[in-house]
Amino acid sequence: MAKSLTKQVKINCTPEQVRDWLSDWDNIKSWMGPSLVSIEMLSEHQQTDPMCSGMRFRETRKMGKMSAKAIINIERHELVSGVLHHKAVFDDGCNRMIAEYSYAPSEGGTEATWTMSNAPNKWWTKAISVVTGPMMIKMMEKCEGDHLDRLKELIEDSA
Repeated sequence: MAKSLTKQVKINCTPEQVRDWLSDWDNIKSWMGPSLVSIEMLSEHQQTDPMCSGMRFRETRKMGKMSAKAIINIERHELVSGVLHHKAVFDDGCNRMIAEYSYAPSEGGTEATWTMSNAPNKWWTKAISVVTGPMMIKMMEKCEGDHLDRLKELIEDSA
């Protein structure tokens, strides 16, 4: 049973400017928020390389009193017909989450849309996803529900 969360915000810049801003890892780290502890690149990319499809890294986040690690695979990061598409799959060994972003031209800026959904892919994760899926979505909303607002503020402040 897949559960999802969708948020939207309008950013006063173009999708190309969003892509350029997200190509800098220092910007990405500031956007990922205060819960981010560290990023360890697992693919042959470096943290100085621009964000791209095929990147794979492990992030460590502080979530309340706990520390959580997840492996993130960037499945898509491309500008097509003026729309920036980004898809990342998060796997913490028990839960698998998919974050999809779309940055589309809109009157006076960019309409940024984020959808987070759980995606169980193993028989045992499918069995427990009835409980963990909604719990993970709720936790993501609490910890990261404002991250598009943070992105808007960071990009617009840097312009």
